[in-house]
Amino acid sequence: MIVREFRRAVAHLKRAGSADTLLAEAEARGWRTVPLLRDVAGFCHEQPGTALDTLAAVKERYEELCRRRRSILEDRKVLAIHARTEPYREIWNRFSAVIDDYDDCEVILDAHDVAATIDGMVLYTGDYRHIIANRDLILSETSLYDVRGLGDRTGGLPLA
Repeated sequence: MIVREFRRAVAHLKRAGSADTLLAEAEARGWRTVPLLRDVAGFCHEQPGTALDTLAAVKERYEELCRRRRSILEDRKVLAIHARTEPYREIWNRFSAVIDDYDDCEVILDAHDVAATIDGMVLYTGDYRHIIANRDLILSETSLYDVRGLGDRTGGLPLA
């Protein structure tokens, strides 16, 4: 999602859009990159004409970090892959009536499936709109012990 926002931002600037019009569009669409785009727009007021180069460099850096993280996650010494075979249709029906993002429903069902074999399983997520907002429903319908946001450090070891 963030990579897509970067691509759209770069395309906007290549079409001769300004950093200010880009920021306005991103805010209107609720992009996750809005704070970064504000910084870029502020920098560009000081250094006119640098928006495209600055954003392209940030995009490249972000994509490199994503590639590094992915290679770590693909290391089977670090991550075990679990394939869910049960569709959990009844739970799916309850979630899909409230959560309009198919992928988020799948993530919850995958976490439930793992939680069925691991006591005390906690789902950490950065999805505050669909998953955290429906925390009570998720906990009532799944085997998860808890659902927490990525920034939530209560009840566990510090993330830093």
